[in-house]
Amino acid sequence: MDLLQEVALKYGDLLNKDYLIKASYKKETIEICFFFLPEHFYHLVGFHKLLDMKDLTKPKYLYTSIISKKITYDIIKNSKFLDDMYDRLQRLCRINELIDHLKSGEVVIEFSQKNRTKIQADFLLYDLSNKEYAHLFLRKNGNHGYVPCSFFCRSDEKYICNNKKYRITEFIVSPRQLTKKSYRSSESHTMIDRKS
Repeated sequence: MDLLQEVALKYGDLLNKDYLIKASYKKETIEICFFFLPEHFYHLVGFHKLLDMKDLTKPKYLYTSIISKKITYDIIKNSKFLDDMYDRLQRLCRINELIDHLKSGEVVIEFSQKNRTKIQADFLLYDLSNKEYAHLFLRKNGNHGYVPCSFFCRSDEKYICNNKKYRITEFIVSPRQLTKKSYRSSESHTMIDRKS
């Protein structure tokens, strides 16, 4: 199977769902609802790094163009910048593993390093596997909860340390309530609520 399509189909397993995290730090509790949309795939897979392919499609349409085989790995493999994207492409399926691990009470971080990085996120979800941390950053999406804004893997704790860490007490996955359209896969709208 085409590598791009394989990764897009795996990403499709995350669509059409709301993910609700309830977490606590000492006596403080938070609730975070987040969701994935097809247009998030563009940045998460690292397509923005292919500077010589920017005219190929708009971020909004990349996912559906890959699923419909209008854009394939063969089309992008000659990009001078493919090496910059390839690592993300290979590791994007780690998001699915990270989501599965949230069920076991992993940690969510209130991300407070915005002044030291270009990543403008409110929360960081991370998972350690094979001595490598998968990082999924979430940012507020108006009144509709949180959406992913960046994903990558690193072997160090640069983005993890010096942040407030919440322990997940409950993790609920439910069908997306606000979805107007369903998206193909391989087989949300709650604001943060702080209670002290």
